Amino acid sequence: MFITGIAGNDEEGFIAKSKYFTNGNWQVITENEYDVTSLLSKNQIDRILETDSANIQDFEINENEFLQTAENINQILHDGAINKEYRARVISALLLALAEGSNIDLTVNPSILIESINSRVDLMLKKHKKQDFARYIKIDLPSSEDNHIKFKGAIIRTIQELLELNIRSAMKSGKDVLGKFYEIFLKYGNGAKEIGIVLTPRHLTRFSAEILEINENDMVFDPTCGTGGFLVAALDEVKKKCKDEQKISQFKKYGIYGIEEQDTIVALALVNMIFRGDGKNNIIEGNCFNKWLNQSDEKGVPIAEYLDANKDGRIAPITKVLMNPPFAQKGTQKKEYDYVERALNQMQDDGLLFAILPMSVLLKGGEELSWRKEYLLKNHTVLSIITFSEDLFYPVGVRTIGLFIKKGVPHNKKSKVFWAKVNQDGYVKSKGKRLESSKAINELLDIKELLIKSVKQIDFDANKPKSYINKSIDFSDKQLELIPEAYLDEGIASISETVDEIDKIVRELFSFLITSKQISNSFLKIIKSQKTNPFNLDIKYKIFSLNDLFSYVNTGNFHVSGELDKGNIPLISCKTIENGTEGYFDIDDHIFDDCITIAADESWPMSSFFHPYKFAAKDNVIICQPNKELNQKAILFITAQLNSQIWRFSYGRKCYLNKTDKIQIPLPVNDNGDIDFVVIDEIVDSCQVWNDLKSF
Repeated sequence: MFITGIAGNDEEGFIAKSKYFTNGNWQVITENEYDVTSLLSKNQIDRILETDSANIQDFEINENEFLQTAENINQILHDGAINKEYRARVISALLLALAEGSNIDLTVNPSILIESINSRVDLMLKKHKKQDFARYIKIDLPSSEDNHIKFKGAIIRTIQELLELNIRSAMKSGKDVLGKFYEIFLKYGNGAKEIGIVLTPRHLTRFSAEILEINENDMVFDPTCGTGGFLVAALDEVKKKCKDEQKISQFKKYGIYGIEEQDTIVALALVNMIFRGDGKNNIIEGNCFNKWLNQSDEKGVPIAEYLDANKDGRIAPITKVLMNPPFAQKGTQKKEYDYVERALNQMQDDGLLFAILPMSVLLKGGEELSWRKEYLLKNHTVLSIITFSEDLFYPVGVRTIGLFIKKGVPHNKKSKVFWAKVNQDGYVKSKGKRLESSKAINELLDIKELLIKSVKQIDFDANKPKSYINKSIDFSDKQLELIPEAYLDEGIASISETVDEIDKIVRELFSFLITSKQISNSFLKIIKSQKTNPFNLDIKYKIFSLNDLFSYVNTGNFHVSGELDKGNIPLISCKTIENGTEGYFDIDDHIFDDCITIAADESWPMSSFFHPYKFAAKDNVIICQPNKELNQKAILFITAQLNSQIWRFSYGRKCYLNKTDKIQIPLPVNDNGDIDFVVIDEIVDSCQVWNDLKSF
């Protein structure tokens, strides 16, 4: 039997108290020894009935509850006229105040309430010897007295939301509950965006700490630590593996180092660490390019000290780096790789570094290419490179990679690198957010053991087409593209995948020919005469290059369509609709027929179309003129195979002409190794499109 009483009012908020009747007595329901201050949830009731105890231990609060509370609080603070950029400070102050332990008197006037909260903040920061940061966390009443009551109301309602989340019991759970809520609020409660934070997804900070196998003997550094996500993950990893409390305390004190340029964000990082029972870490405010770390000792224990300048005889102390440097903006002097280089300068030789970087750093020419060639590979060993899900930082759209480096050992050209492409990481998009889902595939788990082997430089063979491969760097590549998309094997598309793609190509081509009024085109006659036939032959494949199949591979000749007069010749661009046609123009030369075009640029490079009609092309389109022995069905088949490789390219990685020599096209062959046109014809004939379009 349960009973719940509720007391309070609209001004001061409400509080609930519940009891459970067992063994002839009413017992107060607690969670981690704190009274439950919200209405009981179904899960809490189930736990009590299951244990027949009014004391709930280490009860898990799920992420959806955190998210809902974060959104509620954000709305409350908005209604209280508290600016977005100020909300992270408010929530930090209230959480620290609640963490102090005693109850807050909500009946006092606004100025006394704020003074009480700030006093508690002071007390907590002094306890952790971080009182210098109090000025970045303390909150102030609005300048206008007219808004004092409104502000107080927002504070009370926010505290009420936190109490309903049973925040005090969460603090004592021994788990990362409070820090998790804090990060969710910063990410989704309009806190992070407004103060310039791009939070590294929590599952990735945790994953990287596991891969680097961080332990209590490491010195971990993040030169651009933001709110401390990587450092929190490092601490959690040590807590998980080490059972010696003294060593854990020593790691908290001497093993965690972070620099953040914005003092307000440093304060958030400190709060984040305090919520995990640690405030003695070495997170400082400053510019990582103006700070140096030097190995020292304290009572025989190795530690790192910050220096304002480099000095002769400095010993770099750091063993592991986890970092997500600021992504370079136009006009900024420092590039992402400058931060990586700076971090490496703080590390011991053989130390391990993990960095999240925009794909362009390991892809672009110019300064980025020079850095890869002249600095990275000449001084350090690349262990692994991972392409992350394109939605990793959703709703921010940026393609990112993960780079694993061993410091101080020049890259051996024969050394294998583990390349992987992670399309799904266990999260799904929902209403502007990414949420963990048990229904979503997590490919990070698929590569975890292989990645650990790679970081340990254990030799192994691994090859899963389009997913991962263990393979040495191609130093003959003039662009020196260090991304998985340039190294992963294509594999062979299944018959059903190929048939589906051919079916799609034919339907779109048919639609284009009709809408462009090419009624007499010979390809329409093929459609009319063709019928669908089943296919069930065994197939042997062989890999061909573009030059094996096409007598002419080059770009189009027209740059700007606006310079052309209107006419009848379709001009093919990088559009992905209307068979790539940008418009119709008066063109007399550089006209092609019965060719494939490949988009080299724009949003969907590698998009390929078959053109059984006269056309011209822009100079960001590659024209492939088939050898004479290729019939139209073979061209359709090849077009489908080209489209199956769109995954290799993106807005950041274009399919320019200089990359076409690496394109591999698997085709059916006979016992002599020659293209088997009979098999190709039968595969194409099995498409349902032929029967569907016969009646048109």
